Amino acid sequence: MFVRIEIKQAQEMRVAQMFALIDQELEGKEFLLGDSISACDFVLFMLLHWGSGLKQTPLSFPNLGRYLRAMAKRESIISVCSIEGTSLAAYQ
Repeated sequence: MFVRIEIKQAQEMRVAQMFALIDQELEGKEFLLGDSISACDFVLFMLLHWGSGLKQTPLSFPNLGRYLRAMAKRESIISVCSIEGTSLAAYQ
């Protein structure tokens, strides 16, 4: 059991490092690839949303938090999340 906890902690730390890299990449940008939204943004939103249950959430990073809040206002995101029964309350 102890080993499983250590593995989980190590993986959460690694994911937090990836969040930090993406956070830096979003500095001064509205979308992942610049000024225009792309499929990458929708995939990134999904992956970041899945990370909301981690110890260090994507919302704790300044650029990721800004990005998530902006993406959560998009009609396409709202529509898909409504269909899936996924709450966007965290991004209000």
